[in-house]
Amino acid sequence: MLLSEFQNHTDIFPDAITYEEIEREYMDERWESKAQFCAAYKFNEGGLAEKIQRAANDRLIELGEGTAQQQKTRAKMAATIKALTEELEWLEAAYDKALHDMLSPSLCSMIQQRVREILR
Repeated sequence: MLLSEFQNHTDIFPDAITYEEIEREYMDERWESKAQFCAAYKFNEGGLAEKIQRAANDRLIELGEGTAQQQKTRAKMAATIKALTEELEWLEAAYDKALHDMLSPSLCSMIQQRVREILR
């Protein structure tokens, strides 16, 4: 059933989450017609409208919790990125120092001496 069909039958204009639940309920049940389902919803027969609204409310709560969980995940990811960036900067500095030390005249002299000793 299209949203516009539901609106025409009921004169009710649900939000997207509520309409998704309306569609789910409509598809799950075996209704003789769209008009029968819409009338049952409009007049809350058997608590149909309440059931759908509870389901929509539950989904909204889940979405809100998902957002909070996503914020926690983003915060953890940002902390991890910061820690990795700091570690990378430290490693780059250590590499630069090691490279500088390797190229120092005294180290080169020591390596050359050691190579000569080995080759004798």
